[in-house]
Amino acid sequence: MTSQSCHTIMAHLEAYLDGELEATECQAIEAHCTGCTSCAAVVAELRETIGLCRQVASVPLPEPVRARALERVRRLLNG
Repeated sequence: MTSQSCHTIMAHLEAYLDGELEATECQAIEAHCTGCTSCAAVVAELRETIGLCRQVASVPLPEPVRARALERVRRLLNG
C-alpha cells in the first residue's frame, strides 16, 4: 500500500482486522486513521461489531428457536 487514501484503507480493512497484513501495512493504516476521523470511525465500529458477533456466537440458541430454524431450512431445501 503506497497511497494511503481512504479508498485504499477500505480496500484493505478486512485483511487488517483479520490480522493478515504485514506490520508496515498495519502501521500505515493506523497512521492514516490518526489523521482521518472517518476511517478511524469505520475501523472502530467494525471492531465493535466483530466483538459483538463473537459474543453472540458463543451463546447457544434456545432449543425451540434452533428447532424452528432447522425445520425452516429443511422446508427450503425440500422445496
